[in-house]
Amino acid sequence: MMFADLLVLDGFLDEPTIPGDAIGSTARFRLTLSPTHEAMDDVVLPCSVTDPEMARAVLHDLAPGDQLRVTGYLHLPRTPTDRMFLVVRELHVLESALLLDEAALPALRLVTNRT
Repeated sequence: MMFADLLVLDGFLDEPTIPGDAIGSTARFRLTLSPTHEAMDDVVLPCSVTDPEMARAVLHDLAPGDQLRVTGYLHLPRTPTDRMFLVVRELHVLESALLLDEAALPALRLVTNRT
């Protein structure tokens, strides 16, 4: 495996986290980086957590929309079929996503007009 220097990146979760290959002791997620706040400039970086305690927290405590600061090493591909991902060593929640209660959401009703 080839690693670059330690990186610190801020981004957000756009989708739920998932267990890694070793279920329960690893986790994976995709961090969306938005350097210009323009959707066309967004970068999605796959991330991997191998520390079992951090993996449990990632799987159970993070939600889509959370803003995160991750510190880790970028795994650079050695072959064209190898993938690039960030091996996360530290993770901090900068801002939690708003959790809306189902009852608090306004009702949406489709009304048809039959003539």
